[in-house]
Amino acid sequence: MKNLLIFLLMSSTLLSQEKYIHAGKIYDSNSGKYHLNKTIIVSENIISSIEDGFIVPDNENIIVYDLKSKVLLPGLIDFHVHMESESGGKDKYINRFQDNKADVAYRSTVVARKTLLAGFTTVRDVGGSGVNISLRNAINSRCCCWT
Repeated sequence: MKNLLIFLLMSSTLLSQEKYIHAGKIYDSNSGKYHLNKTIIVSENIISSIEDGFIVPDNENIIVYDLKSKVLLPGLIDFHVHMESESGGKDKYINRFQDNKADVAYRSTVVARKTLLAGFTTVRDVGGSGVNISLRNAINSRCCCWT
């Protein structure tokens, strides 16, 4: 229990900590153009501003991500996913009959993380037993912390 409390305290600190992202290129989907050499300032996991150049924070507690050699783009949208049943493997068929909702919920967090890391920040989950709704609510309440 003590370890869980320490983890929760650390997670909330990471969420509230200001972050600077040094981006070499940012793709602007509205104009279809790239913006070069920008600093994205993130406060409480929300982009607060995008500044010209690579700004060096004067506070040593601010996290700086060096993505100068990368291209950033807006989050992708997938309109047809199945968070509860995307996990593959040889036991996929039998799992439908043996797993309880907790098993399905746990595996769906893995699928959600892989989806996010693939660049999809918005999905439409078609179907499901209701675990998908609980997963959405957990993500929205920042219960799932993958930073």
